[in-house]
Amino acid sequence: MNKIYAFLIIIPVIALLFFKALAFYEFDTKQRYIKNTIDTAAHKVMITGVLTKGDKEELITDLNKLGDFTEESVILESGSINSNGSVAGLFPYTTGGILDRGEVFSIKVQSKNESLTSRIEGNSAVENGKLYYRAKAICRVEKKKTDE
Repeated sequence: MNKIYAFLIIIPVIALLFFKALAFYEFDTKQRYIKNTIDTAAHKVMITGVLTKGDKEELITDLNKLGDFTEESVILESGSINSNGSVAGLFPYTTGGILDRGEVFSIKVQSKNESLTSRIEGNSAVENGKLYYRAKAICRVEKKKTDE
């Protein structure tokens, strides 16, 4: 009788916990890679003060290795900083626009596809219980001013 309980109760519970752990590991790993990818793009902008069309295409190509990202799922914004250090406001950034030293640049991404964790758990409070891959990077442009 004890063996029956083991097969009917304990082993399925262990299997369920194993699959949940795998799904969370997959979600966490992809989130880290996505965050690292947009941090790299933001760092380029921090140094150069510009995000070219080629840089954006490269960013989307790298992100598509990890999920389903389109041109619309990548939001680029720029703005300025108040004297107290807070962001004054962010406005849409056009690719190729040159930012001055001290301006703020922001990248936000969200995948089109739902994560495996969401399909198993389905407990996110946003987006009707769906959990997507998201990341955000903000930097202040540090390029040197050039004489014109």
